[in-house]
Amino acid sequence: MIQIIVPPRQDGGVFDFACQLRDALGLDVTALVHLAKATAAGWEVGPTDVVVLQLSGYGFSKRGAPLWLLHELEERRKHIKTLGVFFHELYAFGPPWSSSFWLSPVQRHIARRLAELSDFWMTNREGSAGWLRRYAGGKPHAVLPVFSTIGEPDTFAQVRLPRIIVFGSPGLRRATYQAAGDRLFTWARQASLELHDIGAPIQDVRLNAAFQANRVVQHGRLADHEIRILMGNALFGLVAYPVEYVAKSSVFAAYCAHGLCPILFSEKYYVTDGLILGEHYLRDIPGASGLADYHSIRKAAWLWYQAHNLSRHQTTIKDLIMQSQACSC
Repeated sequence: MIQIIVPPRQDGGVFDFACQLRDALGLDVTALVHLAKATAAGWEVGPTDVVVLQLSGYGFSKRGAPLWLLHELEERRKHIKTLGVFFHELYAFGPPWSSSFWLSPVQRHIARRLAELSDFWMTNREGSAGWLRRYAGGKPHAVLPVFSTIGEPDTFAQVRLPRIIVFGSPGLRRATYQAAGDRLFTWARQASLELHDIGAPIQDVRLNAAFQANRVVQHGRLADHEIRILMGNALFGLVAYPVEYVAKSSVFAAYCAHGLCPILFSEKYYVTDGLILGEHYLRDIPGASGLADYHSIRKAAWLWYQAHNLSRHQTTIKDLIMQSQACSC
């Protein structure tokens, strides 16, 4: 039995990620375990079980420092045949007046100990992998950017409608619109592009007024298959996200998986996780940065995604389990 351990909350990126992974590995051999501090005492582990922890500190603890989770795994480690950890995040940091500043050392301790306890590990970005290798040594591991949690098409569709997609949580979409500014609406109008907003409503009076004035199509929350249809027909996808962390963005992954030309708003830009500015994404809307060969960027982003799609994650986890069990023989 493979147990995939997830936070107790049954929504969000990590939960969606784990559900897709469970289905890919096979429902008959894989169980999704929602683990919380209050229910951890009832968690049962068999001597032949493989445990794969989906680590997101803020999912397991309000302050992002679930010491209780570490203690449970330390206590049960001798009963777990193979322990794998997918590090969705390591630790936070911030100014001295923030809780993340004071809790960062505890978060680092938890991540370090889990790397030491694990038989294999995975993470979504090279920046995290460099830190983890210091503590996990030569254990089997892999670095794979996240896959699209809304699904992925099998082929690259050339023909598209003149559409722009802004997708994600209300906070992420608000940040994206703020980064793009009025230039986004001007570009959409001048280039005859429809702007489609997908996600829970954004509670911002001024932004909603701009939506009405610029005829933005507001879809609200949609089912995954509906989002796939919209993305599969669109040309551009916008998101504001730090470039050094974009490999962990499920929104960016969805854009790439569906063959959109990603437009990424970040404070700085450099090559990271195989992503190259101007080759896999644009840094600004074309109306502000000049003409761009966005069709080649769409294809390059789609090809980049294929190297870490859901099938690749499935195969990699199975390989890491086999490698780990071979090493322990």
